[in-house]
Amino acid sequence: MHYQLNLHLSSEQKDYFWLFRSEENTMTVFNEVIEAFKKYEAADTQMFMKEKQREIDETGKSDTVQIEVVKVDKEAIIRSASYNEMWYEGEHFDDIYNTLTDKLGAPEVESAV
Repeated sequence: MHYQLNLHLSSEQKDYFWLFRSEENTMTVFNEVIEAFKKYEAADTQMFMKEKQREIDETGKSDTVQIEVVKVDKEAIIRSASYNEMWYEGEHFDDIYNTLTDKLGAPEVESAV
């Protein structure tokens, strides 16, 4: 199976993508990503998301990092993990990016959104 790991830095409006193959299902891959960055999770994720939404509503932007893993199909990209995306403070971006790059290599695509 083919997967795409997406890393989005909202403050710079940039997306980074890694394409990879795995025999495992998407949730297993996604759970590995969650475990790798558990130290950056907010203590209260619901409150964190409310604060970030308020920040977006008030300023039009937010300093967050978003990670998702999706299954890539010939016909479409299936967002099977989108209901369980992970969000982190923007200050952790460099460590997250470097860890993913060390593990998966350079991103396939880097683009401004």
